[in-house]
Amino acid sequence: MPIPGVGGRVRAELDFLPARVTRMFLRHIVEYEPSATEQQTWDTQARRHHTTTAGPAATYQLEWFRPGDRRARLKRGDVLIFVTDNEWIYPPAVVDSDAIAIPHTHRAFGHLLLVRADLQPVSVADAEQQLADLGHPNPRLTTDHRIISASLRAALLRLWNL
Repeated sequence: MPIPGVGGRVRAELDFLPARVTRMFLRHIVEYEPSATEQQTWDTQARRHHTTTAGPAATYQLEWFRPGDRRARLKRGDVLIFVTDNEWIYPPAVVDSDAIAIPHTHRAFGHLLLVRADLQPVSVADAEQQLADLGHPNPRLTTDHRIISASLRAALLRLWNL
């Protein structure tokens, strides 16, 4: 059993990522403008939502995520990595709420995500090169999927030194 701070990597922000990242998903996103109902739901939930983060509040942001696929079943603590137009790969976001129903829609729902504000996106080309250097020559950054490989999950987090 490793001793914290002695025998392994210690994360600076222990409460941002779950202690063990067992479920990680890669999702492609497009710019989306929420409807008035969605914006109202998000504002209401964000006011009610209490995060258990330490340190200044500016370190973290709450963001709204509405999965395009109703079959997508996310759980609190899941880690999402977003890619836009195969150009940028964004830092990990942690699902910080259960599914939140969006009123006046046909079974639509969303989640609140906890995002570190101090992390910057990486270009997909640079990420693919770094992952290849770490032994992952085909990380499949061009398709949405669940990242099963523990070593690939760790390598993706290493892109941001997490």
